[in-house]
Amino acid sequence: MLGESAGTKGDATIEQVGRRRTFTGTLQLAVVLAVVQWPMRDAVHDAAGSALGCEVPARLSLLVDATFVMAYAYAAFQAYTYVKFLDRQSWKQIAAIGSWLVFGAAALDVVEDIRLWTEFGPTSPCVDLSTGWLTWLMRAVGLAGALVLAVCYFATSRFGQRKLYGVQLEPPVTFKAIKEESKDAGRLVITCSGGGIRSASFCLGALQLLREKGLYDKASTVIGVSGGGYMAAAFHILRKFCTDPFSPSSPELARLRRQTRYLLQGGRAMFRAALSVLFGLVVNLLLIGITLRAIAWVLGWFLADQQVVVAGYTEIHVDLRPHGSWHFIGLSVALLAISAAMFVVEKVWDRWARMPDVIRRVLTTIGNVTLWYGVPVAVLLLGVPGGLYLLGKLPGDSSLPSALLALVDPTKQGVASFTALVLVLIGLGKAVWNGLAVDAKAATGMRARLLAFARTKLAPWLASAIIVVSAIIVLLRWTGGYAIDSSYQSDWSVALILAAIAVAIKVLTDANRTSLHSFYRERLSRAFLVKRQDNGAAVALEYHLRLRFSDWATPPNGGPQLVIAGVANVDDADFVPTQRDCVPFVFDPEQIGIVGDRSLPDGGRRQTADYEREADVLTREVTVPAAMAISGAALSPLTGRVNARTRPVRLLLAVLNARLGVWLPNPYWNNGSRPAFPEVHGIVPKVRRYVGSVIDKPGPYRLLREAIGSPSMYDRRIYVTDGGHYDNLGLVEALRREPAQVIVIDASNDAEDRFTALAEAIATARMDHGIRIDIDPSPMIRGSKQRADRAWAYGIATHPVKDGERTPYKTEIFFVKALLAGALDWDVEQYAVEHADFPRRTTNDQFYDEWDFEAYRALGYALTQSLTDHHRVRDRLDDL
Repeated sequence: MLGESAGTKGDATIEQVGRRRTFTGTLQLAVVLAVVQWPMRDAVHDAAGSALGCEVPARLSLLVDATFVMAYAYAAFQAYTYVKFLDRQSWKQIAAIGSWLVFGAAALDVVEDIRLWTEFGPTSPCVDLSTGWLTWLMRAVGLAGALVLAVCYFATSRFGQRKLYGVQLEPPVTFKAIKEESKDAGRLVITCSGGGIRSASFCLGALQLLREKGLYDKASTVIGVSGGGYMAAAFHILRKFCTDPFSPSSPELARLRRQTRYLLQGGRAMFRAALSVLFGLVVNLLLIGITLRAIAWVLGWFLADQQVVVAGYTEIHVDLRPHGSWHFIGLSVALLAISAAMFVVEKVWDRWARMPDVIRRVLTTIGNVTLWYGVPVAVLLLGVPGGLYLLGKLPGDSSLPSALLALVDPTKQGVASFTALVLVLIGLGKAVWNGLAVDAKAATGMRARLLAFARTKLAPWLASAIIVVSAIIVLLRWTGGYAIDSSYQSDWSVALILAAIAVAIKVLTDANRTSLHSFYRERLSRAFLVKRQDNGAAVALEYHLRLRFSDWATPPNGGPQLVIAGVANVDDADFVPTQRDCVPFVFDPEQIGIVGDRSLPDGGRRQTADYEREADVLTREVTVPAAMAISGAALSPLTGRVNARTRPVRLLLAVLNARLGVWLPNPYWNNGSRPAFPEVHGIVPKVRRYVGSVIDKPGPYRLLREAIGSPSMYDRRIYVTDGGHYDNLGLVEALRREPAQVIVIDASNDAEDRFTALAEAIATARMDHGIRIDIDPSPMIRGSKQRADRAWAYGIATHPVKDGERTPYKTEIFFVKALLAGALDWDVEQYAVEHADFPRRTTNDQFYDEWDFEAYRALGYALTQSLTDHHRVRDRLDDL
């Protein structure tokens, strides 16, 4: 990006920039589809008057035109919503007229396409792609609507407001630290770290001890991250039904011990897990297939029309210079040439004179846009014929019409090849999953190092390469078939099948439903969220209940409120440091959304109840179980600060449906002084809200953003995942709330004596909020000793001095870490002897038995007791 954007300067809100980008992106798509039609219409025009040769280009043009109609109608709608959002003078009413004119033109366009379709049959003579007066009426209405919207767009812009009305618009947003005006000020906050079932078990013991000491009820907030969020939420929910949640020998604790393999607890859960993976995988493959087939159809016809690819007697012939002309090659690289020309003009101009910033921005924008579209155009127009040429040189029978590929045709060979490919990808996925927990540098021995290298470096890229190569082969085969086999080009039933599949996917599912989030959320809910009945039994809360975060995360009976920490994945260099790729996203019962450093503009949080209604009309997406699952979504294509480690496997995770993250509405959007989605009454408003919510669900485009890794703060939806991808301790969020004291329960899987999670939290608090943390973990270092002296440390967090104050606010930190220290119960000691990795068992292992669960729970209880029993700690906690 050149300079600062309107959003980073505050000249426009995040929503304003995002809406403008959505409109321009849709408009660009419409332009691309219009351009794609030109060679088809030219082919029809050149064949006019003849009896043969125009059915395929004519009907193919009509199919492309159908998508073009949807694109420009949607662009008109986005233009109207953008002008409506700005709400300046009376232009939104005028924009509404313009959008309705475009919608009318779209309806006429559809009628025109239907009439033209029937005129281009296999034996029909060629006619012009026009219906006379209907075509001219459609164009006139569409042009009028486009002009009205263009005028509205200009009149509501900063430049238009200044020129037309003499109004100098003030910056709509400011950049200031978020003040947390809550009961946390001067109170106690407890944080439970991430770490899957390991952390949930350890945090359970710690919370049991804190409840017995009265410290849990004394706290104002409990913050859960990932696995720690499981138990923070479980403790919080159960406390609504009883005052002693998960006490020793309680029915809910006994039940929890039977749920330690919560992900795949029993045969039915395993079966549902397999179906969830298979369902998402099938949908993903169908989406990929639809896209490749549509591209191959258009590209194959174009290459044949340009005589770049022609059929031979036994093989295909490829000629990038048909009849010795450079026209095709020039067409292929034209956009790249324009991009290069813009760069050269900028450099030459800058050599001889000072270039105004507005000219530089124009040249840079043109260069970026032409490069963005020029690369795929060059790859398709030059790379695909080149690939077909290479396939033709392979030994054996490579005649495309005779065997249009094992991977794509429903033959026995094709089924076997496709099945083998899926099995290979699943195997590589398993190897990669195991490799994510391997530290190649820490491996000892040549064999271990080689195995670690294969898992962490080789397997991820190999899996991605296999997917890309398979897609390329399919595209080449299909494109070759459409180029040289006329029966492929004129099989219009394929278009109907592709359209039916696309509509079915849109109607029946969405990007969140095809992921593993729903399965994961249900398993967490049934395992951890329980209630104690009047008869004394502990049973799981009914899953169909909507445990809305705004209701169920509030303080029960005077106890602490529940806060769950996640991250919103964004890669805007304007807002996040290099390779951070995320901002914190907090589930709070009052306000939900993005909280970050001073580089973020105001308005990143919404009223939780209003946000719940926007996320889903049935209020299922922002619930306590959903927040638990989102905060624990470690397995995702996008992983915030650890993207560098998971980037090689991003494509594999997306295709295999190994996705736990969730696409939620961007809280910067629809963030006004009043609720944007208030409660509605009446049948018609409820039906309108319901239909709008279903249509608005994230689609395949969001899955593509996961696969290629390009989420943005400006997008209408953001991808929310594991809170440990920003701060695994929850300490930074706790300090942002300015409590007097924080108890940090840390079960992170740090290497021994390193305390990486603590170090990252210290640095993050200092970078993002100017908070200086002074804490000495040296007593927890084992070094050459048999054990560390203790498993806890005391520290002080000093906040920046506020305006009007002389002394800084300070927060006491009581940090307890899962490590072996002091004398433990004999059963824990014996478990440690038998399990060398205790208490740092890999987070990838989520299948605990009762011995594993009890060892970590007992360790959490004992170490937290050693902290609170220390006379100085006890005195400090009692002083609050």
